Amino acid sequence: MTIDPLEGHADEGDGAVTPGTDDVEPVRDDFFPNPTAGMVLHRVLATASRTFLLNDLGDDLAGGDGREGTIDALTLSMGTRPLWAQSAAASLDGTGRRTDRTERIHQSRVAMRRIRSNLRTFRLLLDPAWGTALRAELAWYGNALGHSRDLDLLTALVAERGPEVLDHAELARLGAVIGWRRQEVERELTGEQATPRRVQLTQQMMILWEGPAFKAKAARPASEVLPAMLHRSWRDLRGAARTARKDPSDRHLHQLRIRLKDLRYGAETVALVEGPPARKTARAAERLQSKLGDVHDVVSSVAWFEALAAEQPELADAAERMVTMQRDRGAEARKGWKKDLKEVEKRWRRWQG
Repeated sequence: MTIDPLEGHADEGDGAVTPGTDDVEPVRDDFFPNPTAGMVLHRVLATASRTFLLNDLGDDLAGGDGREGTIDALTLSMGTRPLWAQSAAASLDGTGRRTDRTERIHQSRVAMRRIRSNLRTFRLLLDPAWGTALRAELAWYGNALGHSRDLDLLTALVAERGPEVLDHAELARLGAVIGWRRQEVERELTGEQATPRRVQLTQQMMILWEGPAFKAKAARPASEVLPAMLHRSWRDLRGAARTARKDPSDRHLHQLRIRLKDLRYGAETVALVEGPPARKTARAAERLQSKLGDVHDVVSSVAWFEALAAEQPELADAAERMVTMQRDRGAEARKGWKKDLKEVEKRWRRWQG
C-alpha cells in the first residue's frame, strides 16, 4: 500500500498551490496533528532522494538542453511531494543542487546515508527484501563517491597544512600525485554512472520520491509506531559505546560513529512528530558523530600516506611528516569523545523519561 500525502499542498518554500485554485492557505503545523508512520517516513525518504538526485545527476534525466535545463526540469517535477506538513527538522531542509562539485558529492553521500539508516531503522514498515537490496546498492554507490571525497580531503589537507611540514618541491610532487589519482577516480566514477546498475539506482530513488509500497502497519499513527522502532538503534549504540569505552581503537570508534548515525537520523525522523526532545537527542548524536568523523578522516589519510611511502620511496620522507602531523591531529580530535557520549545518553534518557 502506497501512502500518498495530500497532493494539493506543498512543502515549505516550494511555492506550489493546489491545482485549480488561485490562492491556497499555507499548511499549518497542526494540519495533520497525528500523521501516519508512512506519511512521516515518506517525507524523509523523499526529501533525501530529492537531495541525492539534484546533486548527483546531470544530463541523464532530460534531453539535450544542457545541465541547467536538466536540473531546472527535475526541480520542477519534484517540487511538491511529500506534502503532509510544512514543519521539518532543520537538517531535512536545503535539498537544492549545490554549485560546488565537492559539496554536491557531500550532499549526495549524506542523502544516501540518511536513506540507508531510515530503511534500516524503520524496516518493519517496508518490504524487507526490497529495503535490504536498496541499502546494498546505496552502500555500493556511496563507496564509489567516497573515493572521490577522500581525495578531495587530501587535496585540501596538503594545500592547507602541508606547508607546515613540507618544502615547495614536496608540496608540488604530492599535489601532482593526488591530482593524477583524482583524475583516475573521476574516470572510474564516470564509468560507474553510465552502467545499468547506476540507472537502476536512479529508478529506486524515484520510487522513494513517489512513495514506496508500505506495509499495513505504516497506516498507524506515527507517534505510536516510529519512536518504538528507534529503540533498536539505541540498543545498538549502547553496545558499541560499551565496546569503545573498554577499547577505544580506531575500529571501535568507527563502529560507534556508525551507530550514532542511525540514532541521529532516526531521531530526526521521529522529531517530525515528537519535537524538541527528539531533536536535542539527534543534535547530540550529530556532534559526537562529527568528532568521530574527524578521527576517521585522520585514520584514512594516515593509511593513504603510508601506502604512498611504500609505493614511491622518493616521497617516503614527505609522507612520514604528513603522517606525524595527522596523528597529532587525530589525538586532538579524540579528546572529549566520552563526555560527548554521556551527553547523547543524557539526552536520550531525558527524552524517554
